[in-house]
Amino acid sequence: MSTSTEQFGWVLHRRPWRESSLLIEFFSHQQGRVGLVAKGARSARSSWRGLAEPFCPLNANWSRRGEMGTVIELEPAGSRLSLPGRALWCGLYANELILKLLVRDDPAPELFHAYTELLSHLAGNQALAPAVRRFELTLLGSLGVAPDFEHDAFDGKRIRPDGLYHLDPEAGFIPAEQPGPKTYPGDAVLALAAGARDGHGRGSDCRRMMRQLIDHHLAGRRLESRRLFENLTHETEG
Repeated sequence: MSTSTEQFGWVLHRRPWRESSLLIEFFSHQQGRVGLVAKGARSARSSWRGLAEPFCPLNANWSRRGEMGTVIELEPAGSRLSLPGRALWCGLYANELILKLLVRDDPAPELFHAYTELLSHLAGNQALAPAVRRFELTLLGSLGVAPDFEHDAFDGKRIRPDGLYHLDPEAGFIPAEQPGPKTYPGDAVLALAAGARDGHGRGSDCRRMMRQLIDHHLAGRRLESRRLFENLTHETEG
């Protein structure tokens, strides 16, 4: 028995399939990440040609019998967002995180809202780092793996701004006496607790902290968006 679904969402990734079709990873408001087949979408006669692209808000209607859905209708729900320079890398990074960490058919409305808000910030090309940190925080929270950024994991005391803490991705923040590669100042931890809206000059610590957490849950899986950014940075500096 097939079911028909119409939802607003975004294309996270697409790749050619057979002669003229596409396989799409679609992030929807109600159903989370879903796999779709858009038959004939690459055909010159298709009204969907060039439409199933990342950063283009879409209304999609699909039918489904098994794991993959089949697109019935695809319409723009607004103008495609233009992400300049580094903002484009941030968008690709967010897409890849969702693809690698969010399983299919797991509704995540809070994450969907955070993703849509992130794209809006990226399109404005303003305050990129705090916007990315907030998205990462919501992602970890949606997965149920975010540590407590307000209390330490040793005795539950509140994180002190002048304290130093070791981060164990599974347990949380543990008071530390000496700095190290996985230790962070308390004011940086509290900046993330506040949603990274005020980094108090601790932007690099916040970035390093989130990278440690995300890498732990990626469990060795490499992010191509990071590799791309590192190559571009190297070429620019070279």
